[in-house]
Amino acid sequence: MKKCFLSPLFAPLFFLLSWGAILAVVLLFFPEKKFEITTDGQIIDIATYTGYVLMLGTMLYCLKDFKGKIFDWSLYFMLGVAALLREAGIQHHLTKTDTTPFKSRFFFNPNNALSEKILYGAVLLVIFGAILYFFIKYGKHLFISFFKLNTLTWSVATFCSLLVFAKFADRFPAHYRHYKNLDDLPTSFVDIWSLLEESSEIFLPLLVVIAFMQYHLLKNKSENKAK
Repeated sequence: MKKCFLSPLFAPLFFLLSWGAILAVVLLFFPEKKFEITTDGQIIDIATYTGYVLMLGTMLYCLKDFKGKIFDWSLYFMLGVAALLREAGIQHHLTKTDTTPFKSRFFFNPNNALSEKILYGAVLLVIFGAILYFFIKYGKHLFISFFKLNTLTWSVATFCSLLVFAKFADRFPAHYRHYKNLDDLPTSFVDIWSLLEESSEIFLPLLVVIAFMQYHLLKNKSENKAK
């Protein structure tokens, strides 16, 4: 079982098979409820929050594996908390005069307070700075080790690919409506893209859990060999 879990194919297969099963169940047995289950407080929303709680708990459990890398672990945990808060919609409650402080229009809107622009601009700089730090530190290694079938690299690649897809699925209906110059889109079209986005996002924190536990097991394996 451990050998299977530490395979480079575990994360992508886990995601594809699990996501496919969810979509199959919803579309085959509950097609009329595909919009309802993606709304706040429904089963997909609950599953996603459960995943984020499990993710943060796993990060804390693996803290001892980051001796000498506590700065990296702190950034991981910070990004994890930020992702959870974003999923909870905190960005919609931070500013008095706009819908969210984390879009470019917020900073160019003269009606928004300068103090808010400075504060939330600093928050964005910290988050993007952390991402840039990891890209510079690990980007080359991830690229090279991907072709060597490195387990952690494939898990990270699966996570990043899913993140890009989820963002695409989130924005596609609006961009499509704008591109086609339509006043509105068919409800079924919006519902299916909402289902694709929300159901796939369940797996973002779970893939982080997988990556951290793989790192934990691989590190223990390496230390046991060294003894």
